[in-house]
Amino acid sequence: MDMAADVQRCWIKKLFGFTVLKPADRYGHILCGWIAGHESEYMETLSEEEVAHAITQLIRRFTGNPSITPRGILRSQWFHDPWTCGSYSYPGKGCSAKDLDNMMEPLPSKEAQSEPLQVLFAGEATHSCYYSTVHGALLSGWREADRLISHYSSVSPSKLPNSKL
Repeated sequence: MDMAADVQRCWIKKLFGFTVLKPADRYGHILCGWIAGHESEYMETLSEEEVAHAITQLIRRFTGNPSITPRGILRSQWFHDPWTCGSYSYPGKGCSAKDLDNMMEPLPSKEAQSEPLQVLFAGEATHSCYYSTVHGALLSGWREADRLISHYSSVSPSKLPNSKL
């Protein structure tokens, strides 16, 4: 059988699992699905409707509930992204938990005598448990947003930076 035809026919079978983002009261009811290889590249060429239909059928088949319908889907398109080309981070040999902690610290460091929070680091490479994953990128973005909210909630209004907009 032609490999391209097989990928087109069976791409959904390469979806190898779902992660449930918790807690639901913060993140809503979100399933994060995982797909890799040529099938993920092919999936990126499909319309949102085609992907949503295939995933809905898979969830209905898996749960045995024919009425389950996801409210929507959001998918990455890393393979076709010119900045990532499908790549992701991976901790190198000898990398420690402290190295990962250092990557998520804002600059300048807490010990520096300059303005705090000038540069923040988010992205899948900065999450200590979910590096190299989409949900690691999402969670790290929320982490840094929380850091900003906490910082600016404790700063007096006179010390807030002036907008140049």
